[in-house]
Amino acid sequence: MDAYSAHPWLYQVLHPWHWLTYGQNATGIGVLLATFVNWVTIFVLVRTLSTVNRQAQAADRQAEAAEAQADAARKQTEVSEQQRIAAERAANAAEQQVAAAKSAMAVSEAQRIATEQGALAEREHSELIRQQLLAALRPILVIVGARHSGGIKTYSIENHGEGVALAMKASYRNGGLEEIAVSPDILGPNHSAPIQLHWHIFRQSGMQVRYESADGRFFVTVALPNANKNDLNQTAFEVDAHGGHLLQPRIEPERTNQPHPSDKL
Repeated sequence: MDAYSAHPWLYQVLHPWHWLTYGQNATGIGVLLATFVNWVTIFVLVRTLSTVNRQAQAADRQAEAAEAQADAARKQTEVSEQQRIAAERAANAAEQQVAAAKSAMAVSEAQRIATEQGALAEREHSELIRQQLLAALRPILVIVGARHSGGIKTYSIENHGEGVALAMKASYRNGGLEEIAVSPDILGPNHSAPIQLHWHIFRQSGMQVRYESADGRFFVTVALPNANKNDLNQTAFEVDAHGGHLLQPRIEPERTNQPHPSDKL
């Protein structure tokens, strides 16, 4: 038995080109295929459009995000510029404060120097006045010899200072400090008092005259014979209350640009 007769559809299945090309079947199949392709195309287009829309939306969001970032960057730039301006102003203010502080320090230093110089000038002026007062009150006794007619030589004590000499006591400088009579024992400036001087004793030991000033200081005039002449070598200086030596005032060097070696002592 023929299988195709019992099952006609089997022949159509096994021989598709026969029924596809028969009559309007090809047209129908073409229409169906065209419709299918169109639907597929529409589906693809829809999917493509959807994808494009999503991409466009994503692009829009990215653009918005980029714009927001650009705005944030601009704002940050503005803030940074404001901070820079503020920092620059602060730096200028700090420099002005430093300059003002330096000026104030310079003024203070100049004032300090001027004050110190003024104090030094006052001290020097006060010391000058004190020295002038001391000099005005200091007596300076000198042994003076005068030769008279007949070859007689007499001696006297003269006050060459500006102050009054009090409690005058004269003595030879031998072991016993033999006293020499002096009258009067008070001697004003530019005044003199006779003294009995034995030349042979004086030549052996010399003599000294002790006296006081009106302000309570003590002085001594030491006279020694000159080996070459019948003259006297004399020195007048201040002593303590017991007749001992005092440290003499320091003699200041002349003011020059270079320091004197004695200033370092």
